[in-house]
Amino acid sequence: MDSYRARFVASLGLLMVTAGCGTGNNNSFNPNNVTVTVSPPTVTIPTNGQVILQATVTGLCSACIASIQSWSITENPSGADCATYVGITPPGPCPAGTLQIPNGDALTVTYFAPNTPGTLHVNAEWEDFVNFTGPPVATKVGTSVVTLSP
Repeated sequence: MDSYRARFVASLGLLMVTAGCGTGNNNSFNPNNVTVTVSPPTVTIPTNGQVILQATVTGLCSACIASIQSWSITENPSGADCATYVGITPPGPCPAGTLQIPNGDALTVTYFAPNTPGTLHVNAEWEDFVNFTGPPVATKVGTSVVTLSP
């Protein structure tokens, strides 16, 4: 399955699971109260190393299921596709490393570091929609600061 198809299928499943969370379907839910954190918040790993990162989404409505819509690395080129599901190679370019999402669990990601030292930012993004045809009502981002040591 190509990267586009895998992302489409995962997004479709996520939309079906979180449909009850939009502000249009639950008048008491306030997406501005949602927070996203990534653990560990800071970590040092060797170049060419890897680390598992875990996102936590709090402040959701009682019927909502915590989920992350996307993971990214700030220092990768804008528009670079560097986060994929297990078994799919990201098309890149990904000079700041890649992210691998286990199938079925978008709250957890494995970060694979490049061979150059530096400090990078891995982001987990949650979005809330009133309906699924327009832009998100709210977007919340949690970040882990990853230091790569030689």
